[in-house]
Amino acid sequence: MARNEEEDNSQRGNNNAGSATEAVRVRARPDPFLVVCWCFSLITSVAAILCIAVNVIAAVLSFKDGSDIFDGIFRCYAVVIAMFIVIC
Repeated sequence: MARNEEEDNSQRGNNNAGSATEAVRVRARPDPFLVVCWCFSLITSVAAILCIAVNVIAAVLSFKDGSDIFDGIFRCYAVVIAMFIVIC
């Protein structure tokens, strides 16, 4: 009986050593293509935010003057499209 317990203990010791080496994780590097896509997405979002700001200011000015109402309406459409780009 004691012999079986010693064998069980030695087998348990080997299993623990094997699981310790398996527990080491290799850290995966990020995919360069996905990093480039993320950078382009960030640049596009920033450009769309700037487009929103400029078109809102221009639309307000065109509606104040009253001479360029159609231009103001088109700028409002540009703001809506830019908001869609930022959100998505």
